[in-house]
Amino acid sequence: MACEPAWAQQSDAAPPAQSQAEQRPLPDIPTLLRDIAKNQDAIEEIRRLYTAHLSEEQDKTDSDGSVKSRSIDDYDVFYIGDEEVRHLLAKDGKPLDAGEKKKEDDRFNKEFDRLKKKQAELANDPKKQAKKEEEEEAELSDFLRAELFTNPRRESLHGREVIAFDVNGNPNYKPKKRIDSIIQKLSGTMWVDEQAREIVRLEARFAESVRIGGGLLASLSKGSNFVFEQEKINDEVWLPSYAEVHLAGRIVFVKLKQNFVDRYSDYKKFRVGGATIGTVGPAPN
Repeated sequence: MACEPAWAQQSDAAPPAQSQAEQRPLPDIPTLLRDIAKNQDAIEEIRRLYTAHLSEEQDKTDSDGSVKSRSIDDYDVFYIGDEEVRHLLAKDGKPLDAGEKKKEDDRFNKEFDRLKKKQAELANDPKKQAKKEEEEEAELSDFLRAELFTNPRRESLHGREVIAFDVNGNPNYKPKKRIDSIIQKLSGTMWVDEQAREIVRLEARFAESVRIGGGLLASLSKGSNFVFEQEKINDEVWLPSYAEVHLAGRIVFVKLKQNFVDRYSDYKKFRVGGATIGTVGPAPN
């Protein structure tokens, strides 16, 4: 990597209440962070080979924070390159009726075809590929490059031993993509599995308001935050399992305040035999 994650060792002084596990020496932190970054790049490649079931719970709130509406949608999720394609299955626990299903199948197939064509064009045009990378949404691998990781310590999370870091924007990192300067405004906590060298959970928030396109395109309010988790799937590969987002801001002239929770499950490797629903499906493991 062009810029390795920065770090700072915690003090040797340990609170009296620390357990034996928490008192054990930490691994070499620069090596740990390099391994995590390498493994995260691999996850983002491997994810393209899988489908998943997604349940998304979304709340829309008013200016006082009161919930105006709540919905739960279920999807099958596919990845074309770095882009997620969702095929809607049910709304609020009710499967789509025949008319809704046909409309959704047609929409999904068109979107799938469009992204497959776009992916092929990008593969044959390095300039377009470079432009897309400049404009694409942030991945965890981008976060690992643009942040400063300090105060490493042993903690317990979900009943397992992990190593936690405090996270803040790295002022010495020179952004390589437009999204990097936005990532640098995040702060929070990251928990990692020492043995697997994988991110288990990340909590981050904007310490200040963020303007996109000079504020003309969008802005996010200070305090907007997210949670992200990954776990080992089928005892063979680490993939995203949970995401929670709370944001307030504006896109163009539309003010918004939203909260949503995504839960990923039932991962399967898939094959593509064409660009329609009938030829896209799980392949035997």
